[in-house]
Amino acid sequence: MSDIMSTIVETEDPIARMRRLRSQQRSTVSTTMTQLQSAYFGTERDKLLDEEISALIDSFLEFEAAEGSRRVGRLREGRALTVTGASGAGKSRALDRVFLKREEFTGYGRAESDCMLVSVTAPSPCTLRLLGESILKALGYPLTRKLDENVAWDLVHKTLELRRVRFLHIDELQHVLQSRNSVEIGKLQDTLKGLLQDKNWPVWLILSGLPSVAAFLAKDIQVRRRTRHVVFRSLKFPDDIPMVRRLIAFYAKDKGGRECAIAQDNDFIGRLIHAANGSFGVVIELIQDAVGNALRLGDPNMLTEHFAAAYAARTGCIRENNVFVVAEDWDLIDTSGLDDIEEPPPEGDSGEKPKKKTRNSKKA
Repeated sequence: MSDIMSTIVETEDPIARMRRLRSQQRSTVSTTMTQLQSAYFGTERDKLLDEEISALIDSFLEFEAAEGSRRVGRLREGRALTVTGASGAGKSRALDRVFLKREEFTGYGRAESDCMLVSVTAPSPCTLRLLGESILKALGYPLTRKLDENVAWDLVHKTLELRRVRFLHIDELQHVLQSRNSVEIGKLQDTLKGLLQDKNWPVWLILSGLPSVAAFLAKDIQVRRRTRHVVFRSLKFPDDIPMVRRLIAFYAKDKGGRECAIAQDNDFIGRLIHAANGSFGVVIELIQDAVGNALRLGDPNMLTEHFAAAYAARTGCIRENNVFVVAEDWDLIDTSGLDDIEEPPPEGDSGEKPKKKTRNSKKA
């Protein structure tokens, strides 16, 4: 019998084995968490983003409608849209959602589709050559060797036309800016401008990342006048108390089935916003993690302890530095470490950040 069981285990699919070994309680919690994490909380900024994508599509259709000699001035070139905000603001997910729901981009993300939109994430660290190769891979071009920078971008232009792609989304564009080399920055500006102004196949760009992306584009007047912007701002206390209350109710009560009277406590809302360093997406993740803690413990009500545990797991902090635990001065705890990506220092800057006031410095 043991030999038979051993044979079954050896031939069992690894994922099936993981599912078999999971307890019923873990499975039940996981099912709820899957629904919780796939739920999307829309805001006014999603509406604005959708409107700007519509404007970008309209610009392309106006270009298509103007044939031959009628393509003059603004009708000869592509346009650009930037979507910027701090790390964790929710830019990437909002863009992915709008791309998937727009019927104009049917087939988005599927290989061999005729979708006119292709999305790529700039690698980190990144050079102009690596960005070009990443775009080629996203376009399905078979890369068999390392390409020179000029060769890579010549192929990008040709492959965009061959694939009939008119909209190119580059996420995390700030990765290309991290060198802060003025020559490289100038080359990137010229390269993006070249995509917009390509006489044979102009492209409409959607560029997302940290606020430095918009600042970078603003330095080139020709690119700047072809560009519109959507900014995902950080949450502020007390202005965004109602928003965060709705987020807790949506994820904890509506999706997680937990009571959340705690959301009526303004002090708690302030702690949550500060714990996330004002990042909309991180606030959501902390709520989701806290709901997971409540589910695993079988608690029907959301408690501060659930959020304290979520914050500790995310930061590795001791209790004395846990925003949800300390009795006072929680607003002086440095929570900037929750950001996934730090904005690079300005050119010529040492990279050292001014020290933030801490609870200890206040009492010194």
